[in-house]
Amino acid sequence: MTALLEARGLTKLFPVGRGLFGRGGGAVRAVDGISFAIEPGRTLGIVGESGCGKTTTAKLLLKLEEPTAGEILFDGTDVTRLNGDGLHRYRRSVQAVFQDPFASLSPRMRVGAIIAEPLITHERLEGPEVASRVARLLDVVGLPARARDLFPHEFSGGQRQRIAIARALALSPRLVILDEPVSALDVSIR
Repeated sequence: MTALLEARGLTKLFPVGRGLFGRGGGAVRAVDGISFAIEPGRTLGIVGESGCGKTTTAKLLLKLEEPTAGEILFDGTDVTRLNGDGLHRYRRSVQAVFQDPFASLSPRMRVGAIIAEPLITHERLEGPEVASRVARLLDVVGLPARARDLFPHEFSGGQRQRIAIARALALSPRLVILDEPVSALDVSIR
C-alpha cells in the first residue's frame, strides 16, 4: 500500500544566537533525520521525552515550520514545495489538534462557532446545514448539543480538548496530527 504521509530524512535546526562577545552561536538540532511512513487508515505514535522534537515534527508536518532538510510527501507530493492552492488543499486534508486546548480555542467565540468556522470557510456551508454538522460533531466527541452555545472557559481541559478534536474532524480530513492529545483529556476519557 502507498503511504498517505511520508517523512524522509526530516531535519530541523534552530539557530542559536551568538554570545555577549560574539562567540558561540551554532544551532540546536530539534529533529535529526527522522523518517517514517503512514499508510491510510493507520496510526503512528511518536514517543519520547520532553524536548526530543515531537512537537517540532508535528509543526513540520503541518507546514507551520520549514524543515532544514528532508522531504515530507503527502500522496506522493512534496509538501515542502507547496504554496497557494496546493497548500490550501493540503491543510484541508491534514488537520491538527494541539497539546494546549486553552491556547488553541478563541475565548471570544462560542463553541458552535469554533467548530463551524472551517465548515463555513472551506465548504461554504450555511444555516441549518452548519448547525446539523456541529451537533453531529459534538455528539461524536461526547459533548451535549447545548455545548455549542457556551464559551471555551466554561469547560474542563478535557472537554476543551474534545472541542478541538471536533473542530479538527469538521472537514473530514484524511489525516489528523495530534500533539500530545491525551495530556489535557479528563482521566475518565483517557
